[in-house]
Amino acid sequence: MHILAVLDPFVHLLYAVVAPLARHVPAAALVVALTLLTRLALHPLMRRPGLLTALAQAPVFATIYRLFTTPVIAGQQNLLLDQSLLGVPMSGHLLVVGVPGIFVLGVVLALIVAVAWLTVLDTRTHLPELALPAGQPPEVAAVAERMRRVTPYLSLGSVLFAAFMPLAAMLYLLTSSTWSLLERRHLRAAAAL
Repeated sequence: MHILAVLDPFVHLLYAVVAPLARHVPAAALVVALTLLTRLALHPLMRRPGLLTALAQAPVFATIYRLFTTPVIAGQQNLLLDQSLLGVPMSGHLLVVGVPGIFVLGVVLALIVAVAWLTVLDTRTHLPELALPAGQPPEVAAVAERMRRVTPYLSLGSVLFAAFMPLAAMLYLLTSSTWSLLERRHLRAAAAL
């Protein structure tokens, strides 16, 4: 039994909605639309960004991952696996696709790298000053300052993760990361008014 099998009821429900749409709309567009709808639903949580937003997204990401990697859903052949983007299956990843597929996945991965780097630059630019309670030992201040300097680079971890994900999950990550970057900028601008 796959560890994500606990999400199968949601996968079945999502498949029942998405499979008929996939006959008329490319699966890549459906992944982007599902991601945007998820992020729009989570937007109120972004007033206080952090772990809660990531935790709320995790089941949706895992459901989409399972939706595009499971060959049989609810006893039926998964028709979404027949969908592709520029000839690359939505379930394809860098380790199994041929030369044209590596190019397409490489472009998507390069876009994820670009968004992650823009996120690093944006976070570094808007990093708050370190404010520790009075009387802290110098070692605590040094560790806190190092963590403050390293934190902006955590978004680059998504690039390593993306390199081993199927195309559908890469598109989810690209869309979600782009949304997060733009949303943070919007919220900062709105707070500055």
